[in-house]
Amino acid sequence: MRRALLIAAGVAAVALVLGIAAFTRSSARAAKPSLRITGKAPLTVQGRHFHPSEQIRLSSGVHRAGARANGVGTFVITIPGGTRCDTLRVVARGSAGSYAVVKLLPAPACAPVRSSG
Repeated sequence: MRRALLIAAGVAAVALVLGIAAFTRSSARAAKPSLRITGKAPLTVQGRHFHPSEQIRLSSGVHRAGARANGVGTFVITIPGGTRCDTLRVVARGSAGSYAVVKLLPAPACAPVRSSG
């Protein structure tokens, strides 16, 4: 009886470990690369869910920058010369095929002043 109980507990433990490993792999694959603006001037971008250690090329209009994702697939980079007012979108392309875009609406502070006339 005791032996059967130990075997059942072992089987349950193995099933639990395999289930957690499968869930972790599937949830990691399900997360798509994404970008987020974290600074306005200079323009700072945070990327998430890229492949670990993937080389990333970012472009925002005429401005370009490069980054490398860390071991968990994230990075933060400042795009030289880029500001929130002169950027409409930021595109990130990874060496392993990851791709993400963030589109920006002009901030109210960036709008030209209207003159009455």
